[in-house]
Amino acid sequence: MTARQSFTIEEIKDRLLVQIDKVVHHYAPPVSGSYTDKGRYFTLNPGRADRSVGSFVVAVSGPRAGRWNDYATGQKGDLVDLIALSLGLSLPDAFREARAFLGLEHETPEIRRIRDKAAAEARARRLEAERDAAEQARKRSRQALAIWLSAEPQIAGTPVEHYLRGRCIDLRALGRQPAALRYLRSCTYHSEVEDPETGEIHEVMLRLPAMVAAIDNGRGETVAVHRTYLAIGQDGRWGKAQIPNPVAPGKFLEPKKVLGDYRAARIVLSSGHGPRGGKGCPLSKCPPGTRVYIAEGIETALSAVILKPEARVLAAISVSNMGQVHLPPNVAEVVLIADGDEHPQAVAQLDAAVKAHAAKGRRVRCWRSEIPGEDLNDALQRAMMEQGAE
Repeated sequence: MTARQSFTIEEIKDRLLVQIDKVVHHYAPPVSGSYTDKGRYFTLNPGRADRSVGSFVVAVSGPRAGRWNDYATGQKGDLVDLIALSLGLSLPDAFREARAFLGLEHETPEIRRIRDKAAAEARARRLEAERDAAEQARKRSRQALAIWLSAEPQIAGTPVEHYLRGRCIDLRALGRQPAALRYLRSCTYHSEVEDPETGEIHEVMLRLPAMVAAIDNGRGETVAVHRTYLAIGQDGRWGKAQIPNPVAPGKFLEPKKVLGDYRAARIVLSSGHGPRGGKGCPLSKCPPGTRVYIAEGIETALSAVILKPEARVLAAISVSNMGQVHLPPNVAEVVLIADGDEHPQAVAQLDAAVKAHAAKGRRVRCWRSEIPGEDLNDALQRAMMEQGAE
């Protein structure tokens, strides 16, 4: 004799995890271009008119197994949310759909015992993976802090100063240096590049000078470090290092790296001015009605500091993080400084950032250049060149 059993949401989720591959392929089916890489399954978002694979991803293994993100829209959730997204259901209806998919409407005690055992084992594996991931995250944070502490606090006269000045960012004229920025004479650059034709992994290991930036979580803790690798170019000036791509002759690897988890964290590049001049108070103690400028990259944020020395300016490291940056309740207005990236995914991520801050009751404005593809640093350099030509 069978009977309808009751299950908690967590029990349903554990059972879905046992069949995660089957679940994700059913509710987010593979299409041309779908692929799985390092435990992440990429396909089209089943809940919207998604045209290209790349922004929608489901973790199918590891500590985040069952979690999905759409980096183009900012949507995210678990497997029950995926079912709701795929079929356009409310959560209660998605819960009922999950029961039906798992065959839980009616089951014998023996079948339930077998399924309970499998779900418990899946949950134990997930918890163990979460513990391992948390320990690895703590290890990366310690390594990041060690890198930043090993760097030179003063950047005057270093390649960092020359590099920034070449981008029309003159910190001496500004009269102060962001405490988050330092100079490291010899910093390890490590990257592994896969040959798309052979699958062979090529390791790139170099020691280069670098501008390093402390990334803090809003509680005064350095949780990650950003590194911009530098080298002297053919023009004899310091610039971003050109690191040859071993599998693509004539192309170069990205000369920037982040170590550590920077989600919701930020690089503080200016605290503005205090009421009596000098440095402003920490953002955590900012007065009511405070306005904050948030840029994606360091150079863009520093350009804002040059143009508005009195402003509070943060770098979010990536456009996807601009809406997640931790801000205290006293921040009433946010100005998002958009890069000139016109790719639909970047545009969607910026829109998601606007909505995220607005949802917290803040006024939100965006700055973007009228010239397609131009960011604020490009605009600053153009203005300085035009001024010099007059």
